Amino acid sequence: MSYFPHGAAVAAHQARKRRQEQEEEELLMTKYTPEELEANWEFKIVRSESGAFLKPEVFQMLLQEESVAGWELVEKLDDRRVRFKRPANARRRDVTLPPGVDPYRSTYGNATARTSMLISIAVLLAGGVGLGVISSTGSGDDLSPFTILMPLIMIGITFVVMIAIIIQRRR
Repeated sequence: MSYFPHGAAVAAHQARKRRQEQEEEELLMTKYTPEELEANWEFKIVRSESGAFLKPEVFQMLLQEESVAGWELVEKLDDRRVRFKRPANARRRDVTLPPGVDPYRSTYGNATARTSMLISIAVLLAGGVGLGVISSTGSGDDLSPFTILMPLIMIGITFVVMIAIIIQRRR
């Protein structure tokens, strides 16, 4: 009997619950004044799954990038969420924005890529360990150089990928 589907369902439920709690918190934290609503402002929240806004240089880069499309800082909710506003008539200038600028982006960074990398590392590490176990359980006579080197190669690749992730996160 496998417990994985149950565990996956629990994890999915917890993720939905966290998102719902976060949305409710944002509704409470982002009360708009009558003046703001009457002045015809647009609002958005940019989110970073990795908490990138903790780093002052990343936060400043976000502010610069958003200002290109006319967004102004309203408040930094925490290291994962920043709220912006801009006049609604700024939409008319969106067609003149430089290529690659999305005036309505709501995420910063690429959490999907990070998750994929972590899964890849886990698979590579498990493969390396598995091959190491297989190669160590056979008799010494039937071990080929490939069988001996493969776990070392897998661990080396895992190490290089981990270093690349660390370097990327520091930027």
